[in-house]
Amino acid sequence: MSSLFSRAIACVARVALLLPVVLSAQAFAQTSPDATIVEFYLAPQNKYFLTSKPSEWAVLDGLSANGWRRTGLTYAAYSGEADPAAKPVCRFFHPGVVTHFYSIDPAECALLRSLPRDFVDEGIAWYAYQPVVNASEPSGKSCASSNTALFRTFNNGAILSNGPANHRYFGDYTFYQTYAAKGYALEGLAMCLPQTAVEKRADISRLLYQASFGARPGDVDTVLSQGINAWLNAQLNSTPTRYTEQSYWPLTRPDTCVNNTTPPLTATSYCQRDNYSLFQPQREFFKHAINQQNDQLIQRVAWAWSQFFVVSGVEAGMPYGMIDYQQMLRDNALGNFRELMKKVTLHAAMGRMLDMVNNRKPDGTVEPNENYARELLQLFSLGVYQLNQDGTYKRGSNGVALDTYTQEDVENLAHIFTGWTYPTVAGQTPRALNGTANTKGYMEERIAFHFTGAKDLLGQRIDAALSQSARLDRALDIIFQHPNAAPFVSRFLIQQLVTGQPSPSYVKRVADVFVNNGSGVRGDMKAVVRAILLDIEARGAAKWEPNYGHQSEPVLALTRLARAMGATTDGVYFRGATAASGQNVFFAPSVFNYYPPDYTLTKSGVNSPEFAIYNSATAMNRANVAYNTTYGNITVDPSVFGATGTQFNLTSLTSVASSPATLVDRITETLFGGRISAQARSTIENAINAVPSTDSTARVRMALYLSALAPESVVLR
Repeated sequence: MSSLFSRAIACVARVALLLPVVLSAQAFAQTSPDATIVEFYLAPQNKYFLTSKPSEWAVLDGLSANGWRRTGLTYAAYSGEADPAAKPVCRFFHPGVVTHFYSIDPAECALLRSLPRDFVDEGIAWYAYQPVVNASEPSGKSCASSNTALFRTFNNGAILSNGPANHRYFGDYTFYQTYAAKGYALEGLAMCLPQTAVEKRADISRLLYQASFGARPGDVDTVLSQGINAWLNAQLNSTPTRYTEQSYWPLTRPDTCVNNTTPPLTATSYCQRDNYSLFQPQREFFKHAINQQNDQLIQRVAWAWSQFFVVSGVEAGMPYGMIDYQQMLRDNALGNFRELMKKVTLHAAMGRMLDMVNNRKPDGTVEPNENYARELLQLFSLGVYQLNQDGTYKRGSNGVALDTYTQEDVENLAHIFTGWTYPTVAGQTPRALNGTANTKGYMEERIAFHFTGAKDLLGQRIDAALSQSARLDRALDIIFQHPNAAPFVSRFLIQQLVTGQPSPSYVKRVADVFVNNGSGVRGDMKAVVRAILLDIEARGAAKWEPNYGHQSEPVLALTRLARAMGATTDGVYFRGATAASGQNVFFAPSVFNYYPPDYTLTKSGVNSPEFAIYNSATAMNRANVAYNTTYGNITVDPSVFGATGTQFNLTSLTSVASSPATLVDRITETLFGGRISAQARSTIENAINAVPSTDSTARVRMALYLSALAPESVVLR
């Protein structure tokens, strides 16, 4: 070790530690990097230092009394030329400011060697890969998908609170960006580091957490063998699972439609329950989410759309209509947003939900209902305030956010949305305005009740000469082409799939794809979802930015637990399990969903939508649901025709239950997104050890129950 290095660590400090997180130790057959880069921190000087040398780790660990601490950040690398494509990373020390510098760029290394009075060459730090030019990436360069991109920041010492000059390196792009606000210069992509087998599995585990209803045992291996891109392509191009279609029933239940409990049970025995409640669509939602494999991503995105284009059983509770609407969302989940917006607008269930059905042109004291027009602008497409492409507010000279639309826009759009009625029920005669509340299918035109005059919307004209349908299309085109649509929709989907508080740059990259999928197409949701899930801020084995991630909402917490347990189900048990946790499927309390996308935690100010329905009561219910699922006796419901009940296949877990560490490794891949804190691991392993080793099932249940409630499982980082 050089004397210069000794001088660098001679300062005294106290340290602020990041919570250390431990990767799952489960490995797979692949050559892994043979070096580990460890980050250390010296607080008073605000100094960060990287080293892959165990001898230097030992020195710094021994200087903890002097203020040196590990931050918890580690990276993989090669100690030598294990891979011919790997290149040496030079390491230099600047005595004047007591800081180290690393580069894989031969030109940078040569430049520093030419300045021996300023920089001391300390040889090769490790081996890594050089970035390649890629104009579509944030820094203009990129790494292979199987690498960790390491970004470099620089504190030039100009800001007193930052201390003297120092570089810091980040494998988490979100975390890297936050250092601009601290006064650091963002210097871009420095090098590409290899990933260990464990890191690759952790990244896949996080992908399954984001893009499905949960990982089943063996899913990580499946994606690993296919590759992330191949798995994602298969999911994006799969065929959506179908709900069991139901026929129209009148809004007022006939006296003949009652529940008949007399054996033998038939498909029509429970007429009242099955045709006048959402029992069956709720049951099938969980059945599909837990059992199906091939269209997990489609179902997951459709569930997100159901919380964007909200139709609630509170207002539109006939099951045949809800099934038709939810199937429409599933069928169009990855289509074009413009087409999805039109189908939502004209679907009879939405027409009933927000009063567009039988909406009439002005006539005496009658004025068009503004409900759907307002919510389409506010909640379903643009938002209240004008947005930059990165989702931040546009502001006037006084600093106040600018409104997206006016009350006049709402009124004018309400006029355009007049003259639509319920679909005519088969066998009935169409009427001037159908009074039969048929919520299946799409509303029908009635020109006699449509306002035919010209109107302006968002500064553009909707001509009087256009037909009724053409006028609706013109209005939707104006909304679809509005600059707000791309960032508003993109941010919502990022929040649903990846993180509650996405960085502006993340929103912008996805919104850019919304504007142009690469082939000149706007609103291609398949391209948008792909961009969300493959973005540099979504991928990677771990995220360290403190505000990153989001809470697992009750429905997802339950499906993830069930899938981790290898469940096969008819959905009956699960359909009612999340209601007391604040999320009764298809029964959002209002058009504003179960929770608002802009909900923030009061003390931290972090945007955390799902926490809006998290309180002491719902937290206890989550614990009860987790307990009942892992320990309960779930029997077949005799009132459901064709019921199969719920079975769990715990074989992959009971087979390793004798080893608490291995058992936790397996569960980490399904419930923790591949990562678990040392404290949580210790707590769970101790609890497993307290259960007799002869009872493997009880050991597994204990591990699953505690894992389902662990903070790192509830909130994915």
